[in-house]
Amino acid sequence: MNKADPAGGLSKWAVLLTRASSDPDPLFFQSPHSVSTNKPSRSEAYGFVGSIAASATALAYIAWAYAPEPWLCHIGATYYPNKRWAVAVPAFVAVAVPAFVAVAVAQGLVLYVASNFLLAPPPACFNTISDEHAREPASSSLRTGADQAIEPIADIRIDRMNNLMFGEQGFHSLPR
Repeated sequence: MNKADPAGGLSKWAVLLTRASSDPDPLFFQSPHSVSTNKPSRSEAYGFVGSIAASATALAYIAWAYAPEPWLCHIGATYYPNKRWAVAVPAFVAVAVPAFVAVAVAQGLVLYVASNFLLAPPPACFNTISDEHAREPASSSLRTGADQAIEPIADIRIDRMNNLMFGEQGFHSLPR
């Protein structure tokens, strides 16, 4: 037993548990930020009302779609849409929503490509070849060896790129 232990051999956890069991406050171990006021937030209330409304609407739709007409007249429902709409509206939605999404995606792609064409410089502009942000390579010699340093990032000039891709003859000597 440790002489400095005030609980007479009990561990710290045992002291805390005995204190918590004798403490009348039930929120002893909770932080002040986790205390609930039991008042629902607006989003919870709106979600609850929305779920009840959606359930009631679905129930009314199913009753209208599947109940026979004499039964609907018996419960007092005399003015309701034709039963053909029970099939027509879901079929229309099943076709219209994917078509709308497809048209929206196609328009978005067309507008994206068109905006890129509008923002890019024309092909005859020298800024398509090089601009003020181009970085020249530190050295044009090709070094070999395993212990060479990695060169900083740089742009490759268009004539060097043509030479690498098409050889010494250039692009114009390729067969068409």
